[in-house]
Amino acid sequence: MTSQFRAVLGIALTPVLALAAAAPAAAHTTAAVAATGTTATATGTASAAVETGAPGPWGTRTTHAPNPDPVSASGGVSTLESAGNGALVSLTGDGPSRSTRIRPAGSTRWLAPQTWPGAGGYNTELVSLGDGSVRLVWRAERADDHNNYWLKVATLTPGATAFSEPEYVAAVPEKGYHHLAAAPDGRLVAVWSVSGVVKAAEKAGPRAAWTAPADLNAQPPSGSRNISAMDLAVAKDGTALLVWQWQASKAVVALEKAPGASAWTAVQGFPVPGVDLARPKVFADPQGGFDVFYDDTAHLMHTRRPVGATQWSPPRSAANYGSTYGMTAPVYLPDGDLFVAGGPGYSTGPWYAVRSAATGAWQPYTQPFSTHKKVRAVDAAATSGGTVTVTWREGYSSEEYTMAAVFKGGTWSAPRRLSATSAQFTGVPLVAADELGRPVVLWDEYKRTETNSFVLDGVYQATTTSRALPKWRDYTDDGKADLFGRNSTGLKVYAGDATKLSAGQRASGWPTGTLVLPFGDLDGDRCDDVFVRYPNGEARVYPTICGGLPDQQSFHVKVSSDWSGYDAVVSPGDMTGDGRADLLTRSASTGKLYLYANNGAGGFKARSLAGSGFGGYKRLIAAGDLDGDGKNDLLAIDASNELWRFRGTGAGTFTPRSLVFKDWGTSYKDVVGGLDLSGDGRADLISLDKDGRAWLNRGNGHGGFDNRSQVGKATNWSDIRIS
Repeated sequence: MTSQFRAVLGIALTPVLALAAAAPAAAHTTAAVAATGTTATATGTASAAVETGAPGPWGTRTTHAPNPDPVSASGGVSTLESAGNGALVSLTGDGPSRSTRIRPAGSTRWLAPQTWPGAGGYNTELVSLGDGSVRLVWRAERADDHNNYWLKVATLTPGATAFSEPEYVAAVPEKGYHHLAAAPDGRLVAVWSVSGVVKAAEKAGPRAAWTAPADLNAQPPSGSRNISAMDLAVAKDGTALLVWQWQASKAVVALEKAPGASAWTAVQGFPVPGVDLARPKVFADPQGGFDVFYDDTAHLMHTRRPVGATQWSPPRSAANYGSTYGMTAPVYLPDGDLFVAGGPGYSTGPWYAVRSAATGAWQPYTQPFSTHKKVRAVDAAATSGGTVTVTWREGYSSEEYTMAAVFKGGTWSAPRRLSATSAQFTGVPLVAADELGRPVVLWDEYKRTETNSFVLDGVYQATTTSRALPKWRDYTDDGKADLFGRNSTGLKVYAGDATKLSAGQRASGWPTGTLVLPFGDLDGDRCDDVFVRYPNGEARVYPTICGGLPDQQSFHVKVSSDWSGYDAVVSPGDMTGDGRADLLTRSASTGKLYLYANNGAGGFKARSLAGSGFGGYKRLIAAGDLDGDGKNDLLAIDASNELWRFRGTGAGTFTPRSLVFKDWGTSYKDVVGGLDLSGDGRADLISLDKDGRAWLNRGNGHGGFDNRSQVGKATNWSDIRIS
């Protein structure tokens, strides 16, 4: 659903990371601070501070509205919108009337519905507009003439708890397309078609009257009275852009009207071709200018005219097999990038695309938000922490589910099912952001009757809870530490308990010889990130979304151009006592151990010496807090296969070593510490032996470990390396 609020939310509230390349001797960062504090509403008042972290875990589903007719399969939710101040508005119902419900900003309670007689007819719209308002637009049958209609508009102004009485825009003699758009200053523009003639009216402000309808074209082309697509947008400067396509001739018409102009004029150099089913859609960039999408031979195409420009950009393919049919409204990302997604379109599966503001190119991504073959009804909204929350319906006939996932920087969270398992199928899942940037999802659930038909059970909703500080090594967003495993199929997350380890469905590929480590939260969004060192020595941290894995093309922070001088890199968690994850490295030439402390601004401080004489150890292991003193420790295996513990001081250094095990680890190819797999609150060890078995040594809480037991028996670990 189109919403100015969503786009502004995504731009204003995301940390932007930038870290200068550094040699192993130093790493420096340019600080970037997340926007915090209060946000201004369209009325000039202040609302609650928007959450800067990623959306939290999904709560349980609750009822939004019961089915008013228990024997009907209609009457569910059709639209969900965010107002400029973060209030939410839904449109439900079918038949002769529809109802709107409002959830005021700052509240979790939906108010009693307002019913709109006559609004159940053709092309009823609920739209969130650039002036912060929400409008209901519909064609109501005239009581004095059942063959003709009134075009009506009801308004929810920012801060109001009810829609206004309907305004009569114009008498309309027939059904057809209509659209409404608003400039930030409150000027309204309405357009509609009558027998192939497109008409427009304007309203200068809340107390102004609608102008008399103006014809924007003469008689339509011969044999082409019907319009196959129409769309309208008003830019930040008040310029209105109207596009439509004739059904028979396929010709595309584009008109614009500058603020204060007396008439609409043809758009010069408009590059959308008159191809079959071009279906152009226009959107106003919240920073100014327009973005236009259209279909051309199974490609979703894009062109834009930036603010102040007179020329349109050359059309580029945004997504192979994508389509404006079922495409989400664009979400404008923090750095100006553009996100769109959709259902099958011309393809056999879901798609999404991101346009780089820096290059103007549409970037290919390999991670889909769903791998299900049947995905339909996709929606998207900008949510807290610079994320995009996407919802969709997936499944077959009588077994469909409402799903949700979160996107950030090229990384998707794992999909989450929101609907009940008892529902046979669901309606269109709709998502919008509340005043804190949290996603709120509405959807219908249907059940099969004894006569083998389906009945609407009700409209349901779900939202996210507040996100706590992340559990170290938690990459499944379940509050428990996880394990990374890599083989020829890529990197996967293994989650489980003391008896089993199960691989997640998502995988990401990395070049052979790449070091991939669980890291911790670098950018402050309360999601654990991933450290990567490439075979050429380049070191990066990939900020991820909670529950997601990055790919090579995902957004990243460059730590150094060449860390090949370090023969060990360890992710030990917090070593300085500030609650932020840090890095440890060992110089191959000197055996010195260096600390790269998290600077709290999306990067690292210059390195400091953490210890000397570590060159004789063949493996360094991040151990976590082994003795319960609240400080993370380090394990090391020497050339004689003795395991030693170095207690952390909390100041980035360690105390002298103490022996943990003698003659230990000769059969192990990988050892990972610091994760509580047994669930007793103590740091454990996971080891892989050369025969493909995984072993667990439970931490005893006193600096040592119990005897080992086999774990993850169902997995053959022979070709898997863990970290």
